Amino acid sequence: MIKSRLEVSDFLTNFETFAYWNGEKFYLTLETENPKGTLTIMKSQNGNYFYHRKNELYWDLKEIMVDIDILSDIIWVFRTAIIKSIKEIVV
Repeated sequence: MIKSRLEVSDFLTNFETFAYWNGEKFYLTLETENPKGTLTIMKSQNGNYFYHRKNELYWDLKEIMVDIDILSDIIWVFRTAIIKSIKEIVV
């Protein structure tokens, strides 16, 4: 699904399609391997993106707002975990 940097942009354009809705934000939680834990990517109704990390090394105290360039890099690094999370939603 995310095999190129261009597809990262497509993923963000269609984020709501792959994410859950909690009444405030769309979110997608990923299981990460390095470091072992979770990464949650969120999108607010006004289009701002956030992330939250919880893993064996650290735990963010609050959601962190992130710009699209940095988020694109994060998505590229964790694309395998994103694909796995999306497949679990579809099944």
